[in-house]
Amino acid sequence: MVTTLYRMEGEPAMGDGKSGTFIDVPEYVWYTDAVEWTAAYEIVMGYGDGTFGPDDKISREQLAAMLYRYAEYKDYDVSVSEDTDLQAYADASAVSEYAVTAMQWAMENGIITGRTADTLNPKDTATRAELATILMRFTETFTAEE
Repeated sequence: MVTTLYRMEGEPAMGDGKSGTFIDVPEYVWYTDAVEWTAAYEIVMGYGDGTFGPDDKISREQLAAMLYRYAEYKDYDVSVSEDTDLQAYADASAVSEYAVTAMQWAMENGIITGRTADTLNPKDTATRAELATILMRFTETFTAEE
């Protein structure tokens, strides 16, 4: 996902493969600059133990948070109306605190939808099909602003 965002941004110059932000991101691998760039702009935060988890699967709420922060970086409208309420979903309380606003924003903009009519499944892994659909919705919604 970070590589996709990095490429969407035109692969800005970074540390030429040098790593240092996360202890589990090696230098000179194909994703190092992408991780470093997204970390530099706080699009990704990693885990509290100083790791990034380059081989970890991405949850739906993590995906929402990354896209929300990328949208902030791009100065897209990330406001959330007072009417946006996740409580209509039975598992709304499962959304991590850090991801609540991002999930509200993604839902309000139609970027992410519930897995069912009454569940979000925020901690479930985003499937490849979901990731492709979510990225398509994001670009259709926001790149029209550019």
